Amino acid sequence: MAGRGPAPKDPAERRNRTPPSRGEWVDLPPLTKPVLPPLPKRAKGEGPWSARTRRLYNGWRKDPVTQTYGEAEISAAVELAYLQEELVRGKVTMASEVRQRMDGLGLTPKGKRDLRFRVVEETQAEEQVRRPRARSPRSDRRARLTLVKS
Repeated sequence: MAGRGPAPKDPAERRNRTPPSRGEWVDLPPLTKPVLPPLPKRAKGEGPWSARTRRLYNGWRKDPVTQTYGEAEISAAVELAYLQEELVRGKVTMASEVRQRMDGLGLTPKGKRDLRFRVVEETQAEEQVRRPRARSPRSDRRARLTLVKS
């Protein structure tokens, strides 16, 4: 069950035109080309990347939220891969740091909600482009109303 109460209105149908305090949700279309670079080579003494870190980083490369990244966020994501590798290699004190950084970059569901990003599926994105929602005139909304005499 998704939630209680009516579904939220489309922003075009709002009567209160003041923007919400945290801003509107941003719809992210599917990613066409990865923004994050491949994992860099590690130094000789450090050994290769673990399979867990490679799998996680490849997931980040496919995540639509990365299309909003600038140079600073890309660098932070690569640095986060190094922290994740330390966590995988047994430094469990890094767990909260890794989680917080992933949330800050929007790489977790909680991070996406906090940043107000919404991932749109391909079919939904095509529908939104093809068929914009039409607003009914005020008279049509009130046409069904009748006068009640007591």
